[in-house]
Amino acid sequence: MGAQMTAELGHERSGGPASTGHGMVLGVALIAATVFAVPPVSFAVQETRGDECLVEVHDHGGNAPDGSTLCQVASGKVCTFSLQLCRNQPGCVPAAFEKTIRTTGHCHPRKLEITPAQSPCGSFVGIKVRTKKNGKKMGACTIRVAAKSSDKPARKDIDTITLECLPAGPGPCPIRTVFLILMENNDWSSIKDSPSAPYINRTLLPTASHAEQYYNPAYCTGGSNNGTVCVTDGDCTGGGTCTGTHPSLPNYLWLEAGTNFGILNDDLPSQNHQSTSNHLVNLLEAAGLSWRTYQEDISGTACPLTHVGLYDVNHDPFVYFDDVTQDNNPSASRCIEHVRPYSELQTDLINDTVARYNFITPHLCHDMHDACPPLNDPVLQGDTWLSTEVPKILASPAYLDNGALFILWDEGGSGDGPIGMIVLSPKAKGGGYRNTIHYTHSSTLRTVQEIFGVTPMLGGAASATDLRDLFVSFP
Repeated sequence: MGAQMTAELGHERSGGPASTGHGMVLGVALIAATVFAVPPVSFAVQETRGDECLVEVHDHGGNAPDGSTLCQVASGKVCTFSLQLCRNQPGCVPAAFEKTIRTTGHCHPRKLEITPAQSPCGSFVGIKVRTKKNGKKMGACTIRVAAKSSDKPARKDIDTITLECLPAGPGPCPIRTVFLILMENNDWSSIKDSPSAPYINRTLLPTASHAEQYYNPAYCTGGSNNGTVCVTDGDCTGGGTCTGTHPSLPNYLWLEAGTNFGILNDDLPSQNHQSTSNHLVNLLEAAGLSWRTYQEDISGTACPLTHVGLYDVNHDPFVYFDDVTQDNNPSASRCIEHVRPYSELQTDLINDTVARYNFITPHLCHDMHDACPPLNDPVLQGDTWLSTEVPKILASPAYLDNGALFILWDEGGSGDGPIGMIVLSPKAKGGGYRNTIHYTHSSTLRTVQEIFGVTPMLGGAASATDLRDLFVSFP
């Protein structure tokens, strides 16, 4: 690993790959081609299991998997994709070193490199792709990265990434980044038209899409299909009844795993921790997608497994999973990496370093849970917090690049709902659009899974109706 790894994207020209001048030194050459059907690199053979991450192309959301397409809407007829080159990532079988790496494509000339000091990833570099026909037609660039190790037998890795730059305006780029803000314990009737929620009613709803019939999920109790997801008593057999999920924790767990695991209380992770690996963030990581939860009023120096200040641990579903907390270990590295203080969000938004999936929990005075001075009005407190914090998200590059912000409530304040679900996105129907389709937290989970293309559908998400009707195009 001692030599510098370099990648150059050359100007468009005809012919095959040019000489890199590096010979057998650990190196990378990016060579341009005039067509998408670029000449194959000499060692472009079928990869074997474990070889797929010898070399990877990453954006700020993590690995861009082989064959993926990254899409942006042009600004001034140009899109800039921030990419880096990485090698021998965690979970890979490391090679002795990369003997040769070559890349073909036809992008604006830029340099990707990995120096020994930067190992295993190089710096992020802006790669520009221009629209065509004076900004009226899509422009595209295909990058093909091939790597070969010095192992015996040699390991091989080939990744192809396509960059698409669409004309300005609404386009078919998929939703790329998800923000989810979870508020607390209010029926939609307590929010809609409430004088305590001027920002929601006067600013958000006129520009957003929202659901009028969104409920916290329900399951059958008693009868012969006890625990089955239901909508009405008619879904429950043998005399069972359809019961709404309460209190808070079961609803938060449902958004992560599609089930409450039979939990009907708000006990700490020490009592309610789950050993299963079948939950959303594991599917995201397996697909190379980043995730982060921003929890208000935590320190970020430890995994927050108990109530701290105004942080309510049962509003943080991730710390209830053993594979995140390393079996309730306050020093768990995975937990500390992904469960971050809310105070870090603004910097991440400005620097465009937010994750692909961002779960945001305000503290008890900001999530409409508690009455706190000086306002002493939970709804007004939450509405005021949203009026300060939501504009930061809406102004961020991650949101403007076909992001989606979901604002929802965990459960009804007097029953099972309806509760609020508000969607803001460049791809949302917006303009005050609303529907009366029956939704639950299973719908939100299914929607997130469909946005990111991760399967299998978890728990109740498998049979749920997604939220696509709130969007112009989905995902």
